Amino acid sequence: MAQYGGYRIEDEPRPGALAKWAVSPFWPLLGLMLGGAWLGLPWFVFNSIAVGSPTRVREWVLAGVALVGSVVIGFVLLQLVGAGYLQTQAQIQYALLVLVVWKLALGYLLYMQQSATIEIYQYYGGELNRFGLPLALIGGFVLKGMVVKWLPYTLWYLVVS
Repeated sequence: MAQYGGYRIEDEPRPGALAKWAVSPFWPLLGLMLGGAWLGLPWFVFNSIAVGSPTRVREWVLAGVALVGSVVIGFVLLQLVGAGYLQTQAQIQYALLVLVVWKLALGYLLYMQQSATIEIYQYYGGELNRFGLPLALIGGFVLKGMVVKWLPYTLWYLVVS
């Protein structure tokens, strides 16, 4: 990589001191699936900083849109339940699919965005850390239960899970 000035490729990553903690974007996506938004979205942001992603601002915006959209969708769902529009358990479960699809769709967009950068990073000799699987599993099966109980609000549960 062009570390000392001179020729520079437009979409070339600029890894910093945190590069040794960068992982494949598959692991933050899995963390989003298993652990929830509290694990996956910050992990995507951290990963973009670690590899010095040239599209990091776009990735941060996507993560922010995912978070804000989750809050809005969760709030709307709670209002629909409170107003009596969603009454049966089946109706509520189908409505919650909107929130799940929202998070996973934006998580997949983040995954696709970071994959290109990570591939270039690896092609030019960058190495990825191997701690992705343990962190995704610990976050999804151990820490998730603690995080969703930090605040006793249904909206909190809907957004972070």
